[in-house]
Amino acid sequence: MSDTPLLKIEGLTKAYPGVVANDDVSFQIMPGEVHSLLGENGAGKSTLIKILAGAYQMDEGEIWIEGKKATIHSPRDARRYNIETIYQTLALADNLDAPSNLFLGRELTNKFGLVDDARMEAETRKIMARLNPNFKKISEPVSALSGGQRQSVAIARAVYFNAKIL
Repeated sequence: MSDTPLLKIEGLTKAYPGVVANDDVSFQIMPGEVHSLLGENGAGKSTLIKILAGAYQMDEGEIWIEGKKATIHSPRDARRYNIETIYQTLALADNLDAPSNLFLGRELTNKFGLVDDARMEAETRKIMARLNPNFKKISEPVSALSGGQRQSVAIARAVYFNAKIL
C-alpha cells in the first residue's frame, strides 16, 4: 500500500448566507479504506459530498487526489479524478433502460460516431453479472425496477467507469 492518501482534504470551508455548512474540514482517506460521514440533518454531510462531486464550490481549502492538488469545479472535473457519486435519489432517468442510464452522457459510439446500443447493452450485461447476477431486466425502463435493482444500475455506472473514490 502507498503512503500517499487517495483523498486528502485540508481546511475545507463552505458557507451560505447565514450558515456555515463546512468549517475548516480536514481528513484523509488511504487507498482501500472505507469511511462513513455521520451527523445530524444540516451538519454539512451532503455539502461536503457535493463539493467532491463538483456540484458545489468550496469557499476555502484544498483537495488533494493521490498526492496532487485537485481542482474540482464541475462533475466533469470530479470524473476526471475518478470520483463518482451515487446520490440518495440515484440520479437515474426513469424512462430509460439500464444501458442508457449506465452510459448517460458517456455513450459508447461506433466508428461512424453513432451510439452503439448493442455494445452498451453487452457492457451493461457484463458489469451487472458481476454486481448483481440476478439482474435480468436490462431493457426495461428503470422506473419498472425495484429499489435494489435501481441502486445496482447506479452502482454499476460508478464501477464501470473505474471510480477510485465513490
